Amino acid sequence: MTTRVTRRLLLLGSTLVAALPFASKASAAEAEDKSEPKKSFHKIDVALGPKTVDHVYEIGYTEEEWKSRLSEEEFRIMRKGGTEHKKTSPLWKEVRAGAYNCKGCDLGVYDSDYKVPLNKGWVFFSHSEPDSVLTGIDPIDNYGWRAKKKKIIEAHCRRCGSHLGHILYVEKKIVHCINGAALTFTPRTT
Repeated sequence: MTTRVTRRLLLLGSTLVAALPFASKASAAEAEDKSEPKKSFHKIDVALGPKTVDHVYEIGYTEEEWKSRLSEEEFRIMRKGGTEHKKTSPLWKEVRAGAYNCKGCDLGVYDSDYKVPLNKGWVFFSHSEPDSVLTGIDPIDNYGWRAKKKKIIEAHCRRCGSHLGHILYVEKKIVHCINGAALTFTPRTT
């Protein structure tokens, strides 16, 4: 009997229980700063399990502005925390050297030097660019699973807060499993 691998099965099989977010020192300082944000900044509440932390993103658009900037599918993934269907983004099989940027704000979030070739249908990296990705805790209940006490690490763009994907344990590696729809790719020319 052949089991069809779906992202849900991949997420369930690689769940990291009671994961703690790995925020940079600068992000922690920003969360503690209670002063008014600059006008160009966007302040939202970040859910961290039972806690909520104020975080200021450098780029903030209204929901209507995001909808005008992104396709319906990109909006569902990047702003609502959705997941693309496997093998729907051409980036999962991209092999050229280059940079992967957040589609929401063009921040460089990953590099091909750290891409992990896994034949699962999504884009995998061993780690992100420095100071580019924030993490949070995503309850598995968001995916319709009934394992209420389990949580997974969710990866977000540090500059605009867009949902990129998750950090998972896959094939004996901890990897960033990223939606290609949340990224743009620029090949290196040298």
